[in-house]
Amino acid sequence: MTKTPTFRIAPSPTGHMHIGTLGMALCNMMLAKNMKGRFLLRIEDTDQSREVEGAADALIKTFATFGIKFDNANDIPYQSTRGDIYKKYADKLIASGKAYYDEGAVRFKAPEKTIIEWDDLIKGHMAIPGLERDPVIVKSNGLPPYNLAATVDDYLMGTTHVLRGEEWLPSTAEHIQLRTAVFGKDANWSYAHLPVICILDDGNKRKLSKRKDKEALASYFLEQGYPVDAVIEYLLTIFNTDYELWRIANPDTPWREFPFRFEKIGSNSPLFDWDKLNFISANMIAKMSCTEINKAVKEFFADKITPKQFDDVCTILAVDRGSDRPRKDIAKFGDITTEFDYVFKPVKMTAQLEHYRELFLLATDKESWFELVKKYCMDGGVKVRDYTQEIRKALTGREKSTDLYTISKVLLGGTK
Repeated sequence: MTKTPTFRIAPSPTGHMHIGTLGMALCNMMLAKNMKGRFLLRIEDTDQSREVEGAADALIKTFATFGIKFDNANDIPYQSTRGDIYKKYADKLIASGKAYYDEGAVRFKAPEKTIIEWDDLIKGHMAIPGLERDPVIVKSNGLPPYNLAATVDDYLMGTTHVLRGEEWLPSTAEHIQLRTAVFGKDANWSYAHLPVICILDDGNKRKLSKRKDKEALASYFLEQGYPVDAVIEYLLTIFNTDYELWRIANPDTPWREFPFRFEKIGSNSPLFDWDKLNFISANMIAKMSCTEINKAVKEFFADKITPKQFDDVCTILAVDRGSDRPRKDIAKFGDITTEFDYVFKPVKMTAQLEHYRELFLLATDKESWFELVKKYCMDGGVKVRDYTQEIRKALTGREKSTDLYTISKVLLGGTK
């Protein structure tokens, strides 16, 4: 009887979520969907010395925020509550002579030295040495480390595919030997070792570190105001090599419809690419409707800006929105305070600006405003472009901005 394809993600509650964990969950979810299978969550909290209070709930909330959905959302197993289950299997190994007690702990008796082989779904055929030492499978506190707990839970949860970062590849031989000893050859779920996201550090490539790198934390992207879907789509470009071509061919199709496949997962660890993320995000924000972007701005700033500042920002962001060539001023909502910084500070009025404000307030709409500006420039023998550029810089401190009429409405008042 063919098993239902079953995938799982099993984070440890040791702090904020790593962006790699989010990417791994995304891969599992997409594969489960496209293979008409299940995607499950469990919390691996047996290493209680490293557990951070509240981290498990935070992980679950972060998954939900990024649209990661689980088929067992109402029945998530926590390993710290399953000690009796693991003990039963440890006792079985002891009884069969495959494990023994050692100073209050239980050790798995390493089988004869051999080469362990398996067909990795990403790396291809693998062959590495088996165990050379007897690993602990139950600690003196009665809880197992990762090896036994994960093996038992994967079996009991019906796991058929185990996706892991490639840094875990050397431990695969131990896990295969352990699962065979506990459950026999029928326990034969597939392994897939995915590339890990890296960064260049002084010319050397290394894995993103939560201690060192801001881009290693999934929460950082939320704090900066990247749309959730932009982060997800960027991760899809990392983990499936044909996602970008699919997106070009299907510009309006939700990313969940993408046919994510094992064979399109690359084998090389990619460098985190800020330019690509910002490109994806800026295009996504540019396509938002006024209603969507106003809602996003309100959620991002909450009560951190005044109602007038909110209205002014939304007025500026509305310019050219919905047109064939929407503006791409920002790549994240956090850019608003720098890109449109003039909204958040008073205008330094000069004699030139006072005169311009009087002219602006005479206009009834954008067309009449422009006619007034042209007449003033003609009478003064000044080029319109030079004059409007001077006013733009005086109002915003910038050489470039959204159209001057909108800026004038926002900064100089009036009801235009």
